Amino acid sequence: MKTLDWKPKEHAPRALLIGHDPRLQNSNTQAEYVLFANYFFDNTIKDRSFKSKYGLAASAFNQITDITNGKIKPEEIYITNLCNSALPHAPKSKTVYIPEDKAVEGNENIKRIVKENPSIEYIFPMSLQVNYWLQKLGLYYSSAEFVEKSTPKAKGIQNEPPYYEPVGKSPFLMICGNRYQVAGGTQTVIPILHAKCFPINKQFRAYEPAYEKIRNYFRI
Repeated sequence: MKTLDWKPKEHAPRALLIGHDPRLQNSNTQAEYVLFANYFFDNTIKDRSFKSKYGLAASAFNQITDITNGKIKPEEIYITNLCNSALPHAPKSKTVYIPEDKAVEGNENIKRIVKENPSIEYIFPMSLQVNYWLQKLGLYYSSAEFVEKSTPKAKGIQNEPPYYEPVGKSPFLMICGNRYQVAGGTQTVIPILHAKCFPINKQFRAYEPAYEKIRNYFRI
């Protein structure tokens, strides 16, 4: 089963939010819609794990509302994952590894979404690994140094189960909050932390200047 993209039902999308993979970190449950987005809009859903699923969806939508100073509404956000099929859980405290073939498939899906929805002005790819693959596969570009430092370590890929760990230290700080351009397109790309990291806590305090920089973009 593949997790479905979330497309606004009544409004033309202005932003594309790109997640990682379809499952919660410590659960085998696979979302019907990316980041359980339907839980944010459908108040009739009251299953046993409603709180955690709704919490993830709310963090995703609230993050975009916050960093754009309310200029992009939840109803204007299209959401997909780089990988929309279940992957093996990573070892405890590690990050799930997205294989290159899955990343290629996801990148093609993203290009299709952008082509079919010309109203999209902004793309917000979440997390280091997602941005690594999007740059390596040519959706947008920051620098060779970022791609090099965010390349996955061989020991992580070769582990069973595999996991993602970059060869460089904190490479996401190099690009988070900066503005880039889609290759051959007009859309602005702004890398951000994953929704599960929002609101920013002490662990991610180093990213606060990047987030203030994004808010400043949308104050103009």
